[in-house]
Amino acid sequence: MTSQKLIRRALVVWIILCLLSSVLLYAEQIRRQFWERDREFTALFSGISAVLTQNESVLPLLNGDEDLTALRKKFPQILALEKTHDRALDAARVEPLGDEQYWLYNPWRQIRVRVDLRPLLTAAHEFSPLHINLSATASEPSTAFWHWQRDFPQHTQPFTLTADAEPHWLHISWALFPLLFLGWAGIVAVGAGVVWQRLQRLNAERRAWYYQHARLNTLGEITAGIVHEINQPLTAAQTWIQGAQRQLGQDNPAAVSHALDAARVQTQRIGELLARFREHVVQEKVTLSEVDLAECWQHVGNLLEHERKNEHITVSHHFPPEAARVQADRLWLEQVLHNLLSNAIQAQQENARGWVHITSQRQSEVIEIIMTDGGPGFSPEALENAFMPFYSGREKGIGLGMTLTESLMLRMNGSITLGNAPQGGAKIVLQLEPGKGAAHD
Repeated sequence: MTSQKLIRRALVVWIILCLLSSVLLYAEQIRRQFWERDREFTALFSGISAVLTQNESVLPLLNGDEDLTALRKKFPQILALEKTHDRALDAARVEPLGDEQYWLYNPWRQIRVRVDLRPLLTAAHEFSPLHINLSATASEPSTAFWHWQRDFPQHTQPFTLTADAEPHWLHISWALFPLLFLGWAGIVAVGAGVVWQRLQRLNAERRAWYYQHARLNTLGEITAGIVHEINQPLTAAQTWIQGAQRQLGQDNPAAVSHALDAARVQTQRIGELLARFREHVVQEKVTLSEVDLAECWQHVGNLLEHERKNEHITVSHHFPPEAARVQADRLWLEQVLHNLLSNAIQAQQENARGWVHITSQRQSEVIEIIMTDGGPGFSPEALENAFMPFYSGREKGIGLGMTLTESLMLRMNGSITLGNAPQGGAKIVLQLEPGKGAAHD
């Protein structure tokens, strides 16, 4: 994915996130308006309900002779107090007068009070309209966006409080939207950066894999050609040596000398062919960088995880802080460790429980990477010839792995030494320059 394509995708994601979050933010602010109106309606309902409760509480205590002025000081909603005559006990307790006024009767004491609820409804509020239904008839259906309706619990005053309201569609906090857009821009930018870094890393790994695959293919072609070309001087050298042996039996020193010189020429030709092979393998000088051994080893272990599990190989490592970073080419160092770990796994195929351990230590101005295993170790022949091209201790081995390993170590200004551990098993020591940020002992 190119950077422009990633930027376009990030822009699309940002626009979608901004649109969705803007809708949600706008809806949330409208929802908060609703809950503010709902709390306001509840407060009004509670206040009116308290007044209706006062009416029901004070009416049984009146006899009709009370001073209205004194009564209104405590109950300002009462406008008048009158006595009634011969009102039936089962007559209506409430007589609506309109404009939120009504007569409230007490037939047992033959009195009535005139109640005015208008002051409770004229307080500042956001409802339009706000109404108390004093009759038992149902109110007309509301067409407002928000509608509230609630019945009062008082038995003698079974009124209903209704209210309508419309949202303030434009009365919202517009300043929150730029902040929201900037926040999403930052999140998307960080996410795009992470994705870009990951894509770069994947592309680098893919290029490295293609490079290694192409290199192996090239090595295969070169090897086939080199084997073909080496076969001729090698056969000739063998023929001259056999001739020298025959001439030596016939006590013909001149012929022996001539045969050995000819064999030497053929072996020199083999050396030149190998040098040409090495020129194909070795490339220009590479720029080294600081490599973390733990990350490098972890990657190698992941690549060989299947082989390790199939052969029941336990892999462990210990890289102390003062010897955890080296100057190397990461891909080449991984290839070196890959070759060594693969060899250690194959050497322990006969073991029920094999193991490989790698550690590092600082020695003067170099970092030593030491790998040991539980295999049979190197034979004397392997110790002598392991780095020779086409030499392999296995029947089906190509004999190029250790040669390439040594080549890569030399090109990274390092070295590799083969040996056997005192307790048994192979012991391989790699030496590389320490990383620039490595701590000294």
